[in-house]
Amino acid sequence: MKNSAFLFLFAILLVTACDVLDVDPYHSIPADEAVRSKNDVISAINGTYASLQSAGYYGRNYIVAGDLSADNLEWTGTTAGYNQMDNNSILADNVIVEGIWSSIYTTISRANNLIAQLPIVDDITETERNEFMAELLFMRALGHFDLARMFGPVPVRTSPADATDEGLNAPRQPLNVVYSQIFEDLEFAKDHIRQDNIRGLASRASALALLARTKLYYYSITGQEILLEEAAGYAGQVIEEFGLSLEPSFVDLFSDTPNSESIFEVDFTEQDRNRLAEYFFPTSLSGRREFAPTEELFDAFSGHDIRRDASIASDGTNLYCIKYSDIETGADNVYVLRLAEMYLIRAESYALLGVSLDQARDDINAIRLRAGLQDIQTTDPALLLDHVAEMRQLEFAFEGHRWFDLVRTSRAVEELETLHEECRMLFPIPLGELLTNFHEGMYQNDCY
Repeated sequence: MKNSAFLFLFAILLVTACDVLDVDPYHSIPADEAVRSKNDVISAINGTYASLQSAGYYGRNYIVAGDLSADNLEWTGTTAGYNQMDNNSILADNVIVEGIWSSIYTTISRANNLIAQLPIVDDITETERNEFMAELLFMRALGHFDLARMFGPVPVRTSPADATDEGLNAPRQPLNVVYSQIFEDLEFAKDHIRQDNIRGLASRASALALLARTKLYYYSITGQEILLEEAAGYAGQVIEEFGLSLEPSFVDLFSDTPNSESIFEVDFTEQDRNRLAEYFFPTSLSGRREFAPTEELFDAFSGHDIRRDASIASDGTNLYCIKYSDIETGADNVYVLRLAEMYLIRAESYALLGVSLDQARDDINAIRLRAGLQDIQTTDPALLLDHVAEMRQLEFAFEGHRWFDLVRTSRAVEELETLHEECRMLFPIPLGELLTNFHEGMYQNDCY
């Protein structure tokens, strides 16, 4: 009864919150209707992909948080929750953070509901069953990873949640447990998922790319060099084995057509739209300009860097992001993984290991060449790491990487004027989770 009362009260709060919270309540999501046929499975998998479109996830707020909490974006609108992110003064009742947590667990919940029902579907082959399972495990791994890099230790959900105390109440797991589950899911995914790259769907390249990213992130926690070797190896496989290539024109990466660089992106249409362009564009162009590129970011681009004018425009003296430009229909796709990151992961891993430094330099130069910049000549590991950090900030501006890059490389407190305590490098566990999850292993992060 106590859980139910809290869930009811919290649902009322969600309904009355501002429009930035466009999600379902987390952990109390009922299982989908029974899945009995192959068509049911395909429909349910599409529903799991659709959950990535949530405004709390890749539809807006998760990727915005990655730049607004750092030095790429500043708050220029009216929503107080974004102001807290910009100032690194987030409160536990921040509805945007509530929505991020909720949206990611919605994805995990949908994946788990279908995983549990796959064994009873009898009109699919074992190969098809494994392929479907691989897609779901990829999305579950992505969800757990995105939670862990934002919140630290989190509940690991590998079965459908129900209304029982055990289903609702789950402890935060230490990061070694969280990452162990991520790696287990991705290992299965890479061995069983589709080989072909299809826009908006996960593939073997997607699983390998996410393994490369997660291995690099886990290295920053453990310091285990084997993780760097694995990250470089997985990134190299993605670069070399799937016919992918850097898109010759950086501008074309953000058009509405498929390209040679995309590994995994969230697909939006007029029917399933996002509001990124609306939130970035100025009012003179029918936007609301809730956040805007910082002058510091604009100035960080060399005048010869073609990425600046492909990423940022101005309305008088007001800067705004143009990577998402479809303000009319909201059909801009959102990258989760693209090939440029694999070059920079391999370069960073080699530089940290102090091996294959010529290759690390060449990988950085591949990104610089596409940007219209001169090659670098150095093979000094420290300088290579500086170049990687610079390229990651400029290459992936407004794609949600910057905050997490600063945190994992321990540069956040040093580089962000508004961040004064290391404990604020993790976001607060949402108040709604603390009010409805009574497990003794559920606790708040320090500083909150």
